[in-house]
Amino acid sequence: MDVITASILASISMLITALIIYLIYLSVRSSGGSETGLEPYLCGESANDFKDGISVGGDNLFWGSTLATLRRLYEVLRDEVHTGVLNDWLTYMGIWFSIATIALFIATTASGG
Repeated sequence: MDVITASILASISMLITALIIYLIYLSVRSSGGSETGLEPYLCGESANDFKDGISVGGDNLFWGSTLATLRRLYEVLRDEVHTGVLNDWLTYMGIWFSIATIALFIATTASGG
């Protein structure tokens, strides 16, 4: 067997293996998994231990402006993108960083800066 044939066979076998692993990953991810990633982190305490609902106060400028002006966008990003998987979290934070960068670019170019 020459080198080209061996490298083509190795490439095909790696491609098939990668496709099988990817299909297994998609089937596991679409099955739903646990609800642990959807619960708020409260330092190990249960959410049922708190009498009032859990929410961020309106005094915080970031959360106040996010909830007031970008509520729908935030809900889509939080519910659809942020699944608890580290790669999804990085995508989620990347989207927010991109939005902030675009807003900063528009603000600086609009003000002539």
